[in-house]
Amino acid sequence: MNTQYVKDFVKDLFTLRTVWIDKGSGKWAIKRRFHPVLRTTFWVLAVIVGAGIYSSLNNPEHSVAVADTSTVAALPEPEELTPPPVKREELVIPLKASSKRGEILLPSEMNPETDRIIAPSALNKNLTSLEKAPAMPQITAGKYSVDVNKSTYTLTLYRDGEVVKEYPIAIGKNPGDKQRIGDHRTPTGNFKVVSIENASGWSHDFRDGKGKIKGAYGPWFLRLDAKGWKGIGIHGTHDPDSRGTMATEGCIRLSNEDIAELKQYAYKNMPVTIREN
Repeated sequence: MNTQYVKDFVKDLFTLRTVWIDKGSGKWAIKRRFHPVLRTTFWVLAVIVGAGIYSSLNNPEHSVAVADTSTVAALPEPEELTPPPVKREELVIPLKASSKRGEILLPSEMNPETDRIIAPSALNKNLTSLEKAPAMPQITAGKYSVDVNKSTYTLTLYRDGEVVKEYPIAIGKNPGDKQRIGDHRTPTGNFKVVSIENASGWSHDFRDGKGKIKGAYGPWFLRLDAKGWKGIGIHGTHDPDSRGTMATEGCIRLSNEDIAELKQYAYKNMPVTIREN
């Protein structure tokens, strides 16, 4: 290849050219431009660089990588992850009450009565001793379960068969196992928690002339699979003084503080035993 020809071409390539541009109406303008090959090369490189920048900014994989990095950075150290693996929670929107078979009812929305059967005063002595129970231990992994003794008005929380804490409760107004809807009896047997529901906005009319009471179920409602009986569960109350008595329409009633504490240990399918004594 002729070396001089190459030198001349390179020199010509980077030499500004004087070009007359026709602007119309007999007017001309002088422009100084590089060689067409060099200008074409510049434009091609500019398009390639611009396309690369646009692609990197709009690439989904790029966005995911950034999101993942921030998420990992926000996570606590492994030793700070204290909640137990068994703790699970479901927030279920309260369903409209109904008296028809096959429809889920709100707890205790079944022909409530106003009479209350007060337990013998001797049984109320348990309430004072239970309220002095030790504080709950730190939540740790393990299989939790609940035992309800209707005769002593106590709910006992177990972890792997060991007692964690006892709570004073109120039970159904009438004694014995539940026989029919509206009989105000607490059913007995082996059940399980089917859902953990936020009851803070629920209200209920106890047919005592006071109308609907907001917060009648406290902050949480642990719904039970109670042999097909609808609306049976463990919940809080607006009337904590009813604990230690037969006062409910079939549910198991704790103070709001106690149900909030118990809820930390509850999970779906947690075993619940309810017995007469």
